[in-house]
Amino acid sequence: MRRTTLQRGYTIVEALIGITILSIVTLVMASTFLVGVRTISNEARVIAADGAASDASLSLVRDLNSAVTVTAGTINAATPMTLTYGSAPTTVVYSVDASRNLIRTVNGTAQVAARGITSVTIAVTGCYTTITIQPSAVGATASTLNVSNRPGGCF
Repeated sequence: MRRTTLQRGYTIVEALIGITILSIVTLVMASTFLVGVRTISNEARVIAADGAASDASLSLVRDLNSAVTVTAGTINAATPMTLTYGSAPTTVVYSVDASRNLIRTVNGTAQVAARGITSVTIAVTGCYTTITIQPSAVGATASTLNVSNRPGGCF
């Protein structure tokens, strides 16, 4: 007897070929997605590091311009830096805590000046001061600032 209707469905070989093609397309899309996520993550770290350096520079430059004397050194978790200025002496202490926050303490009151800072290096040459701010973000570059033209003259 002859069959007059066609058989419908897929063979197991056709199904395996379809699954293989779908798997390859999925893997390519996933790897492209991962590259995008890594790129965005790296950019976010760099932006955070730039923000941290910018935040730190605002108060540091102001305090260094006003300070009576500035000594060269590195501000990190182990080494704070003390500055004094004003006719009624104001004492400002900068330090880096264990959470990598740059802490600015004015007359005993502490506040976070910037987050994500590993260290701040201050170099003094005559009337000029160079500040190098090292962010803690992986792959971030240090920011260098030059402080000059002090209203009160040289240190």
